[in-house]
Amino acid sequence: MSEGSGAIGPDEGGSGAVRRAVRWYLVWSLVALLVVGVGVVYVSSVIARNEALRDAERQARNIAESIVRPLANQAFHDRDPEAMAAMAQALQIRAQDGSLLHVKLWEDAGDCNGRILWADEPQLVGKVYELEADECPLFGTTNIVTSLSDLSKAENATERTSGQLVEAYAGTSDVTGSPLLFEGYIDTTALREDTRLLRTELLPLTLGALLLLFFTTLPLAISLARRVDRSQSERRRLLDNAIASSDLERRRIARDLHDGVIQDLAGVGYSLSSMSRQMPEDTQWRTQIDEANGIVKRDVASLRTLMTDIYPPDLDDRGLAPAVRELLEQEALSGVQTTFEADELLTPSPTTARLAFRVVREALRNVVKHAKAEHVTVRLTEQDGMLQFEVHDDGVGYDATQAVAEGHLGLRLVQETVADSGGHLEVSSAPGQGTHVLGTLPL
Repeated sequence: MSEGSGAIGPDEGGSGAVRRAVRWYLVWSLVALLVVGVGVVYVSSVIARNEALRDAERQARNIAESIVRPLANQAFHDRDPEAMAAMAQALQIRAQDGSLLHVKLWEDAGDCNGRILWADEPQLVGKVYELEADECPLFGTTNIVTSLSDLSKAENATERTSGQLVEAYAGTSDVTGSPLLFEGYIDTTALREDTRLLRTELLPLTLGALLLLFFTTLPLAISLARRVDRSQSERRRLLDNAIASSDLERRRIARDLHDGVIQDLAGVGYSLSSMSRQMPEDTQWRTQIDEANGIVKRDVASLRTLMTDIYPPDLDDRGLAPAVRELLEQEALSGVQTTFEADELLTPSPTTARLAFRVVREALRNVVKHAKAEHVTVRLTEQDGMLQFEVHDDGVGYDATQAVAEGHLGLRLVQETVADSGGHLEVSSAPGQGTHVLGTLPL
């Protein structure tokens, strides 16, 4: 077969179009509410987290510069009891007001390692631990690194019962200029409370605005759906009228052929036969009359075939399946093995039956003219309230990517009519793999 490939999807239509449109509007509105709700929860968590980290930066910078730096003198490095007590008292005051839960002071031990000079856990003092890559460069600077810590480091072995904390590292130096690193841990209770407050404020406001928009636009959506439904109904009525008018004209042409030209030619044929019988068998005139009579008979047969193509017999009375079965029994397909599978209980509307018949007839014409097929299969079935019809041959096929050749436009032209009727028509093929015509139409 040599028809071009392509597909045209069905239109939305029917009396249920408004219900379907409103149903989809409700579904997508609920999806939007869900997505926005999840987004608000996530954004509020991010905002609260970032605010907690910024607060931890401010506290760490303040403590490192106003408390640690002045008290980290030589006596402190020499572990003088009074100097150590002064440092402990100053930091414990900040711990009592809830600013800090755990504190460590580090000195640089080289190779990205730090030695703890002071800690609220005395057993940690003097121990050396490896620092993170972003913490090593902080020694002797005023830079700060903050994060949410799960207390999984080796240095946190005695602190893990505190749960997740905000961790802040602040670079500083002592009064002699030696580099130090201040490490403080802040409770996340404030973070959780801020997150809850943000969600309490943002979520109702955002979802309320969406709900207001939804209820405001719902009448408009229903109105638009009704207008589209009316437009599509009018379109279907126009299409039905066009098909009915075309069918009426086809019927008139077929009747004129049958009652006029075919009857006249048949009469000429009878006269020629009578004349031939009255002449001697071996005369030239009888031979010429017989040849003329043969031409007339072939023309009558061609006209009868044309009349059948123009208006298929018994399509309304006998149904689609018998009419398609007669197509497969036509003389042109005598050299092709045919298989016909049909649901005999199918009762498509007259418009659907005519369109389906036209597509199947055009596909079979292409099988005869172009496919060089040995076998062709035709199926008529029902699927999801749609009439599904297909024609599949094992012929030479064609390259579907190439332009449609002249004279092979039948299926391409009927595609638009099928689509306008709410159907779908697809033609697929490849060289040496035959051609498959698959279509659906509303029953």
